[in-house]
Amino acid sequence: MEPESILDFRTENEDILAARARSVTRENQIQLAIVLVGSENPKEVEEGAAILEEIVKDTIHSEDSRVCVHYLALAHARLQNYDKSVRLLDALLRTEPSNMQATELRRVVEKKMKREGLLGLGLLGGAAALIGGIVIASFALKK
Repeated sequence: MEPESILDFRTENEDILAARARSVTRENQIQLAIVLVGSENPKEVEEGAAILEEIVKDTIHSEDSRVCVHYLALAHARLQNYDKSVRLLDALLRTEPSNMQATELRRVVEKKMKREGLLGLGLLGGAAALIGGIVIASFALKK
């Protein structure tokens, strides 16, 4: 799996339906949240993030917390909430500085932020140039 494909994590609808059909236990809720994070539907990704946030608030198990925070950061990255994703990953890395999954996800999220930031600036610059061109053309036509 290419590092950038971390954000392309996808879950099949059948897996989501199967996870929803399981009994409500802590472990099953974590699994449901993880498959929802991989959904193509942003509403389901948001639902998965909400479940993970609740689990993180109530957890005392460091392993559960680590997994939940990782997938919560992934959910926010998939929802393009990059700042929140980075904050979660930074918190995770403060407690586990050698966590390679979190380190790699953070690198990918930062790369995505830069790429989309530059794209946004490029679009903004292009729009400004277009408006400037229209203004100049309108002055030229008036003369």
